[in-house]
Amino acid sequence: MISLDKKILDFNSSVAQRMIDYGKENELFIIIPDVKKNVLDLSPTVHVWSTGGNKLQQFCRLKKIGKKIIQDSRFKIQDSLITTQDPFFIGWVGWYLKKKFGIKLEVQLHGDFFSSYYKKHWFRLCLAKFIIKRADVVRVVGERVKNSIVNLGIKENKIIVRPVAVDVERIKNYQPKIELHQKYPGYDKIFLVLGRLEPVKNIEWLIDVFKVVVEKKNKYLLLIVGSGQEEQNLKLKIVNNKLQNNIKFETWTNDPISYLKTTDCVLFPSLSEGYGLVPTEANLMNTRIIMSDVGVANYELKPGDKVQILPINNKTIWLKAILSV
Repeated sequence: MISLDKKILDFNSSVAQRMIDYGKENELFIIIPDVKKNVLDLSPTVHVWSTGGNKLQQFCRLKKIGKKIIQDSRFKIQDSLITTQDPFFIGWVGWYLKKKFGIKLEVQLHGDFFSSYYKKHWFRLCLAKFIIKRADVVRVVGERVKNSIVNLGIKENKIIVRPVAVDVERIKNYQPKIELHQKYPGYDKIFLVLGRLEPVKNIEWLIDVFKVVVEKKNKYLLLIVGSGQEEQNLKLKIVNNKLQNNIKFETWTNDPISYLKTTDCVLFPSLSEGYGLVPTEANLMNTRIIMSDVGVANYELKPGDKVQILPINNKTIWLKAILSV
């Protein structure tokens, strides 16, 4: 596995625990591009390397470590599979190893990379098309992404739809350790955004919407939980608009279920998604959801009493929906 998820390197993370579970069925070798070099075993059958170095060094070392793993006597080529977490540069490394050693290649698509949002990244899209067409298996997280690549001419018989694993019983039976209205008293409603703070998540636009919400409902709180490249810009925007009393930040939590269970409504304004784990889990908890028409929306997750699926970036409709909670 060639993965971009650095949480694998943290033994206590849910991602690392998921890798350990995968290792109960098959021996798993994981390579991660990272500025720090590391080698560790998460379990007797799950082995992890991080490359170290700058971007170019990371790319070269992915190839070098991959070759070394495959040439190890424990690695049985005929029974093996290379899986890459995206179809871009690590996808190219996977394709290189496939060509060199004759191992089957699975390319994972966690995002709807061929949606209109990504059209400006023309080089990456050309690379993705090249890799996907040469993969033996293309694994997608939802029907929306499947339809997207079928339109590229990828045959359905080499596409596997495998949603992100969700522990349904654990989520339904989980007793929250945090109650948001106790943690943030004095608010009539608490709205939650949970996830990476990246441009595609569209949080800056949501802040503009919530600024108008606060003018009408000054006891509404927007709680943003997560981190990412947009974090400082978003915090500055909140200060400049004097919204500190109504929009608050928390860094990522290891107890997201408590937040999802005790909020009044989950907001999911993304511009593009391959799936959408946050609304999927929130729906299992019967928490109210307002989301863009992306990812699971209108596919795995249908509109209903607690689920509103709205057009992307339609401020008027989003404002009305939030005020109706």
